[in-house]
Amino acid sequence: MLSSKTVSALTEARRHCTADVWRQLIERISFSEAYPNRESIAQATAGLANSHTAWLLSEAFLSGLDTKWSQIAGGMLAIDYFVCQNGPIADFIWTGPANGRFPVRRIDQVLYDLMAAAQQRILLVTFAAHRIQHLCQHLSAAVARGVALTLIVEREDESEGQLTADALHAFRELPLEQTRVLYWPIENRERNEAGRPGKLHAKCAIVDNTALVGSANFTDDAFNRNMELGVTLRDPTMVESLFSHFEELRRKSTLKEMDLKQRR
Repeated sequence: MLSSKTVSALTEARRHCTADVWRQLIERISFSEAYPNRESIAQATAGLANSHTAWLLSEAFLSGLDTKWSQIAGGMLAIDYFVCQNGPIADFIWTGPANGRFPVRRIDQVLYDLMAAAQQRILLVTFAAHRIQHLCQHLSAAVARGVALTLIVEREDESEGQLTADALHAFRELPLEQTRVLYWPIENRERNEAGRPGKLHAKCAIVDNTALVGSANFTDDAFNRNMELGVTLRDPTMVESLFSHFEELRRKSTLKEMDLKQRR
């Protein structure tokens, strides 16, 4: 996770960098799991014709000595989009082994960066959740800033044993009194031939006008060990349509708001 100081410094450096140079830098550092030091920073910025840009980048990298090069590269991809406002409306995100050729941002890094910048709303949808303390810290900070938080989670009893533990339990450290929690009641689910009810199996996050949709639950395994694939969407119309879909399910009582007092 990049510090706000590093994000600010990289943003300033991007404004003085051409798109080609910025992308070359990202490719140069994307696959390194080492942490920056003065020697590797000098290597990363070597060959830059503009000495002022090289100095700005060096200062930015020096402020992120506790962040891996690969994580800095992921942050640089996001900064490139927000500074230029002409990046792609969709990007692949990934957890799992790197292919060694193309830089891809990790799913958890994307989530944390989005949440750190959230201003209005966060909506999370997941089947399972487990060991997500770092995610909860970002969510709590967002709620403290006045961001509206909605969780749509699977419940153990509603899934009739298909989920071994309530997803909500992983979010227990959040200020739940300031959080809207929705679930899919068992009476609203169809059953298969074996009598098993459908599962709330969707996984997505909506943060302001960006959506993340993919295979990953909000779990430690999904963020760090599984092979997971997703996509970020930045088209405001598409993102609003996705958000409205869940709101309409709530309005029609397909999804219902959880009474958290009864569950304590």
